[in-house]
Amino acid sequence: MERTYSRVDIDLAATPTADSATTEHGSRRHLLGAGIVGLAASLLPQLSARVNASATTTPGDSTPGSEPAATTTTAPPRRPTDADTPLLAFAQQAEEAAVMLFDIALKGKAPGDSVALFATLRDTHQSYAQAVSGFLGRLAPNTAATELVDAMKSRFEATSLKEIASAAYDLESILMVTHQELVGQLIGTNGAALLASILIAEARHATVLADIGGQKDLDTLLLSDAAALEPKKG
Repeated sequence: MERTYSRVDIDLAATPTADSATTEHGSRRHLLGAGIVGLAASLLPQLSARVNASATTTPGDSTPGSEPAATTTTAPPRRPTDADTPLLAFAQQAEEAAVMLFDIALKGKAPGDSVALFATLRDTHQSYAQAVSGFLGRLAPNTAATELVDAMKSRFEATSLKEIASAAYDLESILMVTHQELVGQLIGTNGAALLASILIAEARHATVLADIGGQKDLDTLLLSDAAALEPKKG
C-alpha cells in the first residue's frame, strides 16, 4: 500500500547536533532533514556577527581625574538595506516559481494519495513569498523566476508519483542552497533570519520528498549536491 503524507511539519524539534556535511568528488554538499541542525549552526556565525554590536575602545588619558575611555558601538541594521533589496527580491521570485511548479503538479493525477502533501508544500511556498514581500513592500517584484519554471516545468508534468517527488526534491534542494547563499550576503538581520527559517523548512521538505520517491540511501535523504541559483547582475 502506498504511504500517504497529509501534512508537513515545518517546526524545528530538538535534535542532536549533526556532523558537518561531507565532500565527495570535490562538490559542495548541504545538510538536509535531520542534519539541518548542523546547517543552522553553520549559519550562526553569519547571523551573530550582525546581531552583536561591534565595539571599539578609544584609549584615554591615564592620569588621575581624566575622562574614562570612550566606547563606540555600531549595531547592524534590522531592516533590509539597499543592497539587500535585490537579493530578497530574487528569493521571492524563486519562491513564486515554486508555487507555479507545484500548481502544475497538482493539475495532474501523479500526486495520487499524496495530493494533500503537495498542496501543503505549494501553500507554504506561497506563504514564504508573501513573507518576503512584506519585507520589501512596494519594491517586491511579486513575479516568478521564469528561468526556474521553464527549466523544471516538464518534470512537474510527469505522470508518476515517484517522478513528481524527485522533481520536487530537487526543487526544494535548489531553493534551500540558494537561500543559504543569500543569507551569507544579506546585511539586514531581519531578512537574513527570515531566509534562514525558510531554508530550514525546505530542507525538511526535501527529506520527506526523498522518502516518498523511494530513496533509502542516507546521503540522498540527508545531503544534497544542488547548486544555488544566482541573481542576475545589474
